[in-house]
Amino acid sequence: MKQSALTLLLFVLGAIGVQAQTIQKGNKFFDGEILFTVQEVRMGTIVYMVGEDANGNTYEMTLKKNGSKPGEYTLQPSSQADDPPKFGIEFGWRVQYVRENGMNFLALRKPNGDARWIYVLTPDNLQDCLEQQKRLEDELPTDILCDALLNGPYVQKVPREELRLMRNEILARHGYRFQSKDLQEHFSHQPWYKPGRDNNAIRLNIIEQTNIQLIKSEEEMPGGLHPADVAGDVDQSDFED
Repeated sequence: MKQSALTLLLFVLGAIGVQAQTIQKGNKFFDGEILFTVQEVRMGTIVYMVGEDANGNTYEMTLKKNGSKPGEYTLQPSSQADDPPKFGIEFGWRVQYVRENGMNFLALRKPNGDARWIYVLTPDNLQDCLEQQKRLEDELPTDILCDALLNGPYVQKVPREELRLMRNEILARHGYRFQSKDLQEHFSHQPWYKPGRDNNAIRLNIIEQTNIQLIKSEEEMPGGLHPADVAGDVDQSDFED
């Protein structure tokens, strides 16, 4: 893995083991554009965050803890935020605090469970976060898909037709045997591709699972709302199609 791909992983406060999946006051989460800082945790259940972007714009985000289930929250309206933080996101969606295999991030999930937006826990300031994001975006997707956690601003810059290839490359790297002829043709020309015998034997790590969901969620955005939109069909499947 290249050093620049490693930098995004360094956003993570990477202790592995038994940890409380609870957001704490002072925690900082970066989504690729905005750095949110937890200002207050009210009564242990309401998480209030304030964010800032490179232009000095400020944002609010409020989460409500879901009962006693560890790491489970719901996106709530804020007093000064009448609209959800991003297009294609709705209040009431589940926000999961993922702390697995050294990864620490908030996954804002669609009703079907797929990650739609990612907020990575970080010790860094906004300038450092933006510099790391720039290095991430300078990487070729094929170099980082299985090793670095992507985010919304990254996938929004990728044309929709390329998103499909990115999503399926994660599977191809594990020897996934494709049914779609165009994907067979595309990956057969990659020197690293070696089709396996059993697709069901493939196991993805948390980075790969989340990247597939994030890419798929961006593909499913209605025409014209994906910033790098290119004419073409939108895939509804998890993988090839």
